[in-house]
Amino acid sequence: MELGIKKKGGNRRLPTISGFLSFLIALVSLAGLNVALLIKEKVFPGVFIIQLPIVGFFLGLLGLFTRRRSRLYAIWGLSLSIFLLLFTLLMVVSSLSINYKP
Repeated sequence: MELGIKKKGGNRRLPTISGFLSFLIALVSLAGLNVALLIKEKVFPGVFIIQLPIVGFFLGLLGLFTRRRSRLYAIWGLSLSIFLLLFTLLMVVSSLSINYKP
């Protein structure tokens, strides 16, 4: 009885470029938002709050619709972008509920 020999690189799945870009954009956006929160900036840069997560969201959606490729980075980028957009929306809604003058 002989043992089967496995090939070392047989079924490697490469990540999609759009999924990887979505993940990188989401990380940069998250880092920019954290820096803005840590330095207590009153006006956040709009690029890190609105534009980059939207671009990351669409790139993550594009990365999900691929065949024979790994979708790991696309899922992570999409989820981080959705989190950033929801965080921004909840932050705006909660700031509108503050009564400045009683």
